[in-house]
Amino acid sequence: MQILNFSYFGEISALCAAICWSIAVIIFKSASTQLSPFLITSLKNTIALILFIIFFILFDIPIYYNNLTNSDYSKIIISGVLGMGFGDILFIHALSKIGANRIAIMNCFEPAVIYFFSIIMLGTILTTHQLIGFMIVIISLLIIAYENDYIDIDPEVKKKGILLQIIAILMSSFGIVLIKPVLNKAGDSIYFQLWITAFRLFPGFIIAWSVFLLQNNKKNLLLPLKNSKILWKIIVSSGLGTFIALSFWIIGYAKIDKPPIASIIGQTSVIFIAIMSYIILKEKISRIRFFSMGVAIIGVLLITMK
Repeated sequence: MQILNFSYFGEISALCAAICWSIAVIIFKSASTQLSPFLITSLKNTIALILFIIFFILFDIPIYYNNLTNSDYSKIIISGVLGMGFGDILFIHALSKIGANRIAIMNCFEPAVIYFFSIIMLGTILTTHQLIGFMIVIISLLIIAYENDYIDIDPEVKKKGILLQIIAILMSSFGIVLIKPVLNKAGDSIYFQLWITAFRLFPGFIIAWSVFLLQNNKKNLLLPLKNSKILWKIIVSSGLGTFIALSFWIIGYAKIDKPPIASIIGQTSVIFIAIMSYIILKEKISRIRFFSMGVAIIGVLLITMK
């Protein structure tokens, strides 16, 4: 069986990732009111890993590739530990604290961070307007951080959530830039790209369950899973987010030459999440947040301009 591969497949993949991820974030947020972030991360990584294995069997994709160097394998493992393990735990925790639309706006910071790490690790050159874009994105984060919204959210909870999300973005961005050279070795092989995605997920699976098992009240944390509605939320969001969206994101990232370009397409999720969080989760979107969203998008556009 062959998977389609055509012009602009990378861009379309990145956009599909944004849409699927947006839906998953809304479901994750809904589930986070009843489930621990540690358990959500563990379950979503487990479900996605099972789906990858099934997918590999159906498409006759090798379970293991031995044509990478030890350094390549190490990079994938480190990327998985940071992004799919600790980064996702912090992300889900932040999501439960500050809500989906704030998370969506803050995620516009990711292209800036990816570009920063690309400069250091990949030798990407930052132009003047891209530096201005970086600063604009930082300003949008400051607008969110200092928004006078104490009626909607406790200031201390908000500060903690913002800090957690910033750390999650830093971890995830470092991890994704780290494996860019490895993805380049995959060339046009979508199978190989998907294998790297799954292999990167495995250390995240181990880290997530290790953190969960260290919790003193882990038995109590499992009790909400008796509710079939909650269980189905996790299954659906994990399939859409960690399996489908992650696969599309890695493919898009691999096939688009410049990492920030893939990131800006991925950041269209800020629009989808903002709309869905308002309609489905009934989260208020203040004028300040709308303004911050616009500022962030302008900044990201400047960063990704040639």
